[in-house]
Amino acid sequence: MASHERLTEFIKIYKELNRRFAFEKNRFSDGVISGSQAMILHILAEAGAQKVTSLAETLFITPGAVTSLSDKLISGGYAKRIRTEEDRRVVYLEITEKGRAALQAYREHTLKIAHYFFAGISDEDMDHLIRIYRQTLNHLDNRQEE
Repeated sequence: MASHERLTEFIKIYKELNRRFAFEKNRFSDGVISGSQAMILHILAEAGAQKVTSLAETLFITPGAVTSLSDKLISGGYAKRIRTEEDRRVVYLEITEKGRAALQAYREHTLKIAHYFFAGISDEDMDHLIRIYRQTLNHLDNRQEE
């Protein structure tokens, strides 16, 4: 396990990198959708229509926050609400074609920024970073199942 000092150093560097990454993404972004909205669109694109509660659980945010983000996506035409025939009270959120196009543009922009940030990192070092982050996520997932 990493020492207290190493973890403190990592947290400081991690926060700074995230802050700068977010700044660069926002600086060159066209502002069509936010990162949080992109995460919702990503889930809808990958998993299909979802209930607000399911999105909230997946994103580790409150249903109210999802509703607020969803309202903005809907008003922009990036997502729509649909109801099931079985129970008209149940509402799902579904991505639209406009939402798919915005998500693709967001992904391309994010990848461009990532290329800029990690240009000096070798493939081998990137493989290590990926392995470490996967290991951390797996550890978290295993702890949540306990």
